[in-house]
Amino acid sequence: MKTIALVETNYGNGHHLTYLRLFSQILLEQQCQVMAFHPRPRDLTDWIDEHCPDYRDRLWVFEMHKHRRRRVPILGTVPEPVAVIERWQHLTNTLAEASEETGFSPDLVFLNWLDNYLSHYLTHHVIDYVFPYSWSGIYFRPGVLRFGQRSFAKLSEPLAHYSLARSPRCQALTMLNEELVEDLQQDLGKPVIAFPDITDETPPEGDYALVQKIRQKAGDRKIVGLIGALSKRKGILTLLKVAQQSMEENWFFVFAGQLDESMFHQEFDQRFPEEFQQIKKMREDPPDNCYFHFESIPDGHRFNSVVNACDVLFAAYENFPYSSNLLTKAAVFKKPIIVSEGYCMAARVEKFRFGLTIPEGDVAKCIAALRYLCDQPEQALRELNPDFEGYHRLHSIDQIRKVFQAVISNTESPLVTV
Repeated sequence: MKTIALVETNYGNGHHLTYLRLFSQILLEQQCQVMAFHPRPRDLTDWIDEHCPDYRDRLWVFEMHKHRRRRVPILGTVPEPVAVIERWQHLTNTLAEASEETGFSPDLVFLNWLDNYLSHYLTHHVIDYVFPYSWSGIYFRPGVLRFGQRSFAKLSEPLAHYSLARSPRCQALTMLNEELVEDLQQDLGKPVIAFPDITDETPPEGDYALVQKIRQKAGDRKIVGLIGALSKRKGILTLLKVAQQSMEENWFFVFAGQLDESMFHQEFDQRFPEEFQQIKKMREDPPDNCYFHFESIPDGHRFNSVVNACDVLFAAYENFPYSSNLLTKAAVFKKPIIVSEGYCMAARVEKFRFGLTIPEGDVAKCIAALRYLCDQPEQALRELNPDFEGYHRLHSIDQIRKVFQAVISNTESPLVTV
């Protein structure tokens, strides 16, 4: 029986916790022992007790918080490479303590958010010295995309952001952006797996008060939803402008989720006060066609209830070339979605035909897309001919099982895809 350590140090009830819960369940079903690390252990143990209590005796959960970058006198925050080395060392110490408590060590450490453990200007030899375990993880936001490039060959020097994955202890790398898998694999010379962007598929809660309020205020208008953690990059300012210019349309706009004020501020960006004040003003005195709920909505039946109440989902994110499991929500609940042109999300929507793409931040094109999807929904669905089921199959729990089997066994062919 293999022992797998799952490491997730992000707080919150969003997809991070969803991933940890589902990964734990899948590995337990595959007859593994699981050592899980999370800031709030009961968020996992209570869920396992409810959903798969028969496996509880093979799960050990430990409290672990994100290791923050240190500040030193005069110099300030330590450089990122130093911080990453310290994170690996902190993880080594944490695993050693857990192993002493349980009496066994992990055969594989899987980092649910690998990005925090990677850095430019680091070779794997340093990490191999401080971290003695075999490891893998999900590379959520490939560094190559941060520089607007798609080919890993352009950044394949030894000190690239992902260079630590050259370690012989790295069994395989997984990533959500499937279009980059082959390039990265050729550069690393080891298995790289396209990781399904799964989601919690719990059926909606029929009597959820928030949904009842939304439907009451919307009346017979089509509901357009921006749901989840709300920030500038999620396109909230664009959708607010769309709402302001659509007062005469038969649409109702829902902004539901925790508002991240910090994401509106960038150094030397003088627009921050004006932009954030605009949102606050609309929240305090909302237009007739808008509803604001700036509070976190736990993933599961409540979040899914809000998704299910919408006629169209808005996910036209800005400066975001990565994956989002809101697409999986759209596929599960068969909701057309609007995304920004280019990169991963647009390619998927175009391939599976379950929504429209618009230029990033383009208010006029967004209004045109809503007229098509909201004013002629039956015709739009006939013409789009969406393959919701096909997308769902590709980003399903069953696919995750295959991924973990491949990572754990590491017996797949050099190119591993799902």
